[in-house]
Amino acid sequence: MTTNVYFSALKTSMTAINAALYVVFGGFTNLGIVVYGVRFWPAVIVPAVFAVLFGPLVGGLGAAIGIFIADVVYGHGNALLSIIVGVPANFIAFWIIGYAQRKFSWRKYFILAFAGLAAGSVYIGISLWAFTQFFISYLGSNWGIVLGLSAALWTFVSEIPFLILVVPIVVKACHQAFPELLSGNSDIEAG
Repeated sequence: MTTNVYFSALKTSMTAINAALYVVFGGFTNLGIVVYGVRFWPAVIVPAVFAVLFGPLVGGLGAAIGIFIADVVYGHGNALLSIIVGVPANFIAFWIIGYAQRKFSWRKYFILAFAGLAAGSVYIGISLWAFTQFFISYLGSNWGIVLGLSAALWTFVSEIPFLILVVPIVVKACHQAFPELLSGNSDIEAG
């Protein structure tokens, strides 16, 4: 019983820290580059690391909370757009990436990073298109599906380098500092 309470408290704390760091790091790395309504977003590193180290719920929920706060505070400022587009896309992407934690391997992480980001990116493209069909948006109205899918492509292409090149370095450093994270996984040092 104590172990479950401990893990529950740990996961709750890590979700909150994930969300907070996502907002702060997003603010520091916000260069003002916006393509099809989607920011250039190196901050994807944060929830990806939390997803790998603490699992799908911590990664997905922390990313969803963090992107909502970032969108409203220094992003586009449209809470409805964030709830319909950004929040679910981030939850989906980092939930999928979080499955790398289970029986961890770098091969599994890379596959899930591609799959998770692809799923989140496609959700962004389709939901941005749908949003503009029903709501007035700063993006303009009546986006074509081609623009929506272009937003999906931009999201994927601009974020995948961070997931592939930076997250492994950070995960390895976290594992070296706290070996109990992903314990029993000798593959963490390889790759």
